[in-house]
Amino acid sequence: MLSSFGILKNKNFSLLITSESTSLFGTLFLNVALSLYVLKMTGSPEKFASVLALGIFPHIILGSVSGIFADKFNKKVWVITFDILRGVLCLGLFLYSLNGTISMPLIYFTVLFIASCDILFAPMFMSILPTIVPEEKLVDANSISRTLNETMKILAPLLGTLVYTMVGLGTVFLVNGLSFFISAITIYIMKLPKKAPSTGKKLTFIKDISEGFRVIYADKRLMSVVSNAFLTHTFLYPFLFVGIPYIIVNIMGGKNTDYGIVESVTTVGSIMAIFVVPLTKHLGVANNIGLGLLGMLVPVGFLIFLGNRNFIELLAGNSFYIVGYFSIINFILFLSFSFYVVYFASYYQSKVPRESYGRFIASVIVMNGIGKVAGFKVVGMLFAMDSLIYPVIFLAIGFLLKLAVHIPFMVITKNLEKHSKVEVSTGV
Repeated sequence: MLSSFGILKNKNFSLLITSESTSLFGTLFLNVALSLYVLKMTGSPEKFASVLALGIFPHIILGSVSGIFADKFNKKVWVITFDILRGVLCLGLFLYSLNGTISMPLIYFTVLFIASCDILFAPMFMSILPTIVPEEKLVDANSISRTLNETMKILAPLLGTLVYTMVGLGTVFLVNGLSFFISAITIYIMKLPKKAPSTGKKLTFIKDISEGFRVIYADKRLMSVVSNAFLTHTFLYPFLFVGIPYIIVNIMGGKNTDYGIVESVTTVGSIMAIFVVPLTKHLGVANNIGLGLLGMLVPVGFLIFLGNRNFIELLAGNSFYIVGYFSIINFILFLSFSFYVVYFASYYQSKVPRESYGRFIASVIVMNGIGKVAGFKVVGMLFAMDSLIYPVIFLAIGFLLKLAVHIPFMVITKNLEKHSKVEVSTGV
């Protein structure tokens, strides 16, 4: 495990993950406060889900275009620009909150603006990592990056909840704004490699947009991995972002701080993945992704209890029971999920051509955005029904589908490994 930390000697990588984690801290700090604020203002799981879904539409509309920008424009300037734009908005909202009230229309605008910046920013930012880290170090790089980000996920929700509860949403905007400026400064210090020479293939605008999807469809294993990501955003994320806060605060009568503690404590599971990843490298990417998927199925069994009204009454109003129950579930879920993501990301980072990487990422974001919008809509309706068993069944179906779409990846990988062994044994 300690060998993984050797990648930190790469100055550019260290600066990149510092920028990423700082920006992530501010964003999560804001997200948890916005979730509690909007849930308090609307009181409805359907309306709450609709607000969250609103932030996904820019991903669908601008996603493909952002990939073209990521592959054709100066990454450093682009990333810094959108960090500054988001920082200016958040600091402006902080100043506005000193004398005014943050209304729902203002929340809608904020969600749309930040989401639009995110989608134009994300492909460019994500395309930097493969250019500064050797392919053989990608698993270590993703493991370290994932661990640092998960550490931010411990601190941010807890502190965001406390700051929002004690001093209000305005101060949360201030912290988020400053985090974006720190991120921009860190990227400015980085020295990125020169842009790779063109492959000579000239594309029209329409072909530029379709290039990311072509890369996906050209590789069946890549298609399997991307389909898995789509299912994660359709089934898992809506349940976590809508369901967990709604169950804790509205169904079980828990405190805002209960939700903040659950969000923070359970992220320890994600951090623990860094200790597991080095132990399983020898099993290969296919087997490790499969292990992560199987691990994510385990918490679904615990969630089945939410279909029993007596069980809900047992937990209701008792912070210790509420925090304990959801912390155990999320610990197992995120340990498995973080482990899975390390190998998931390392695979596509090593397989996607560098000149098409931004468009590939953008295409994935568009697909995931469509999945999220559909998932938020369905989950919002399911949580409005008279039993929590329905959204739990929805989640279980999603995980079974994730296992199913991973089968082609496993089969192709096994066949390639068998073919490679035959070539070695025959001296071909």
